[in-house]
Amino acid sequence: MSVPASSRERKSYWISLVSLLAAVPLAVLVGSRGEFAAWLQRRMEPPLTVEHDGSGQGAGGSWRLISLRRLPGTLPDTSLMLAEIDLSVEAADVLQQALPCKLSLTDGAGRRWDPLPLPGRLLREADPEVADRPQCTTLTIGEAGDAPLRVVELFLVPRQADGFTLSLALTGSPPILLK
Repeated sequence: MSVPASSRERKSYWISLVSLLAAVPLAVLVGSRGEFAAWLQRRMEPPLTVEHDGSGQGAGGSWRLISLRRLPGTLPDTSLMLAEIDLSVEAADVLQQALPCKLSLTDGAGRRWDPLPLPGRLLREADPEVADRPQCTTLTIGEAGDAPLRVVELFLVPRQADGFTLSLALTGSPPILLK
C-alpha cells in the first residue's frame, strides 16, 4: 500500500536534489586544491603547432619531428606508422616533472589513434635499428645526456588514412602538434 507524498515532501525532495547537484562539483573543486582549475586552464590553452623540420619548445625541451613513415601492416588493409621525434633537453628538472609524455596520431578526417602499447616485436620486424629506442611512456631524462634523444612510437592505422598530425601531450604544458 502506497501513501501519496505531500506537497511539502515533494518540495523537500527537489530542493535536496538541486542542492546535491550544486554541492558535488563544489566539493570536487575545493578538494582538488586548485589542481582541477589548473587542469582546466591547460585544456583551454591552444596547442603549439610545429611544422615538419621545425622544432617546438615545451616542458623543458625542444621537440622535433624527424620522420613519420608508413610501414606494412600486420593485418589486412592496415599500415604501421612509425613516428621518430628528437628531444633536446634544455631544463632537465622541468622536463622530468612533465613526463611521461603521450603521443597520439590524428588523420585528416579527425580520427585519432594511440600508440601500440608493447610494440617491441613489431618494431624489430619493421625497422630493427629503432627497436631499442625509448618510447614516450618509457622515456627517462638520464638517457639523454647532451645529445638529442630519439623517441619512437608505433601506430596501427587503416591503409587509406592520410594527412597525419602528431599530438604530444606533456603534464603542465599545452599540447605540441607535430606536422
